[in-house]
Amino acid sequence: MDLIRQNKSDLPGAGQIIYSELAVAEFPKLKDYLVTEVGYPKDEIGIITGATSKNQRIAIQNDFNKGKIKIIIGSEAIQEGMNLQEKTSDLYLLSLPYNFTSLRQVEGRAWRQGNKWENVRINFMLTNDSIDVFMLQKLQAKQSRYLEAMKRGANVVDISDINTQELKTSIITNPETRADIEIELMKKRIESDKNRLLADSAFVLRKYEDFLKVKEKINIAQESYNTAKQLANEDGPNSDYWKSILPYRLQNIEAAKTKVSTAIQKLEQKGVNVTEIENQTALSEEKIAKLDKMLEDLPFTREKMVSQYHREKQEKLKANEARDYIKEREKENKTLFSVSTPSKTNITIENKVSMEPEVNQKQNTFQEIYPGRKR
Repeated sequence: MDLIRQNKSDLPGAGQIIYSELAVAEFPKLKDYLVTEVGYPKDEIGIITGATSKNQRIAIQNDFNKGKIKIIIGSEAIQEGMNLQEKTSDLYLLSLPYNFTSLRQVEGRAWRQGNKWENVRINFMLTNDSIDVFMLQKLQAKQSRYLEAMKRGANVVDISDINTQELKTSIITNPETRADIEIELMKKRIESDKNRLLADSAFVLRKYEDFLKVKEKINIAQESYNTAKQLANEDGPNSDYWKSILPYRLQNIEAAKTKVSTAIQKLEQKGVNVTEIENQTALSEEKIAKLDKMLEDLPFTREKMVSQYHREKQEKLKANEARDYIKEREKENKTLFSVSTPSKTNITIENKVSMEPEVNQKQNTFQEIYPGRKR
C-alpha cells in the first residue's frame, strides 16, 4: 500500500491494478484501506471478480482507461477479454498463477499496445517462508523457454504446470524450518539412491543366478561326455554304444556353450558384465554403506545447517536494514516513467519478498528490467 501511495503522489494520472486469485471475498477490505488510509475517493477504485456482470466490467474498464478510476482490484476474471492498458503503470500480483500462460494473460492486461507509458512495472508481492519465489522462478523460466522456442520456430514447447513439490528452500528464512526441509529432501534423495542401488544389485544378482544356471549346463554336458568316454574305453559289452554317442555328447557341450555366449550377450545389452559382476556387487555394497552413513549423520548435518542459516539470516537482515523501498520507488518513478513512443515499451518486473515475515510480509525488493515490446 505504501508503494501505491507513492505512485499516487508521483504519477497521479497513472492507473494501477491489484491482482489476486486468492481471498477474493476480502477485496472490499482492500478498497476500504485504500480509501481510509491511502486517500483515494471510493469512486476511483473498481473491483472486478467473477460475480461482476459484463456491463459492470465494461463500465469499470472504460472509466479506468479514461482515468476516472485509478485502481482496479481484480481476480482471475480480468485475465482475458479486458483492455486495461491505456494508463496502467503498475500491476501488483498478490498471488501467482500456476502456469505461465495464465501469467502472460494477467501481464497482458497492462503490458500491451496502447499504453501511454514507455514502461510498465510488474510487482510480484512474494511472501517469505513460502513457495512464492520458487513458483515465480519456474514461471519466468518457462516463459523464457517459450519465447526462445517461438523465436526458433519450435513446434512443441513444454508449458506444463510447475511442480510445487520442488520447493526451493533458499526462500525460507526460519533457519530451523529451512534446515528441516533441506534434511527431508536430502533424506529422500539418499533413500532414493539407496533403493536404486539395491534394485540394481538385485537385478544383477538375479540375472547372474540365471546365467549360472545356464553355465551349469556346460558342466552337466561335460560330465555326461566324460562318463560316456570312460565307458567307451572299457572292454565291456556296451563299449561300442558309448563310442557311438560320444559325438552327440560333444554336441551337447557345444550347444550349452552357445547358450552361455547368448546369455552373456543379452546381459551385456542390459548393462551386466558377467566378468565384472563381483566387482560391481562389491562397489554397490560400498556405495550403499556410504549412503547408510549419510542417513545416520543427518541429525549432525541439520545442526550445521541451522547454524549456517542463522548466520545467513543475520547477514541478510543487516544488509536490508538501510534500504528504504519507498525512497527507491520515488527515485524510480522520476526516471522510469515517461510517455511511450510507438517503437518501444519496457516491462519492469519487481519481486517483493519479506526478509522479516514476523514484522512485515512485504519488504525487500529484487528487481529485474527486461526490454520489451507492446503487445
